[in-house]
Amino acid sequence: MNKDALRFCRRILKEVSRSFSLTIPMLDPEIKNAVMIVYLQDRLLDNFEDELPELEDDQRKNLMDKVVEVFNPAHRQEPPLIQEIEEYADEFIDDSLKVLTANVNLLWEAYHGLDSYVKARSFYWLKEMNSGMQKYLDNGIKTFSDLDEYCYYVAGTVGGFLSDLIITKYNLNQRQAEILRENFNEAGLFLQKVNITRDIREDILNRDRIFWPLEELGLKRDQLLNKEYKEEAMLSLHKMIENIKKHVPALIEYYDALPDEASGYKRFFAVNNALGLATIERLSNNEAVFYSSKPVKASKLEFMAIMKSSERKLYEYAEEID
Repeated sequence: MNKDALRFCRRILKEVSRSFSLTIPMLDPEIKNAVMIVYLQDRLLDNFEDELPELEDDQRKNLMDKVVEVFNPAHRQEPPLIQEIEEYADEFIDDSLKVLTANVNLLWEAYHGLDSYVKARSFYWLKEMNSGMQKYLDNGIKTFSDLDEYCYYVAGTVGGFLSDLIITKYNLNQRQAEILRENFNEAGLFLQKVNITRDIREDILNRDRIFWPLEELGLKRDQLLNKEYKEEAMLSLHKMIENIKKHVPALIEYYDALPDEASGYKRFFAVNNALGLATIERLSNNEAVFYSSKPVKASKLEFMAIMKSSERKLYEYAEEID
């Protein structure tokens, strides 16, 4: 694998995601680079989906298709599409997103250092992610059913890739593989919904799109941050959290099916999801979700406890929620 390309990926990961820059290094050596590189290509697609609000939808979709095509394993030489994508780097406000977009060539080089199976599965899931993202550019999230489908496309697909990787790299038996395939989507939905619930204030203030199913909740966007509608907003928060909780049993079933040989992946999974469970406790019945400028998140002490004993904390939080 190209060492300069891999070095770039490690550096930019720290800039675009504080959480995953902490947990991806926990992964087992045989899958660590693959997960990092595929995360960055997913992030690149996600950036074109929602970080350039001035783009017309047809132009946005065209660019998203080009991002996906760049990572078509059939390209043996660097495709000219890369330059078209890199030209948009200065359009991003966030410096880390500018750097990621300006260096798609290095991400492509790193990607082509992966084995053929990993490239094939990552391309399959990236196409699936793209199709759903584009669907929800045209169709807003109105119901919890819409929310489930949207979260499948943006997060369940990530779980699908990771599960394919684990099943193949660790030669899981048939029953273990079945459990991962039956539960990876709900595990992905869990974390995505935690983020969507936690970030509602920031999304309302800074984005054109929000992801709460307001039609089913019976609220309008401008009412959520209006204290005249506090009772209705808090009821909606309760409904969002109850909807998240239904995914917790699948989360634990998935974790229990992971092989001991994948100790790094188990820790990666446990830390991310224990933090999600701790965040749910912080969000529950908390007016700060709507009315505080500070984000609601797990405390430093909770974070340290999770990092020290991730599996124990995963089970403890899951039991409390259940």
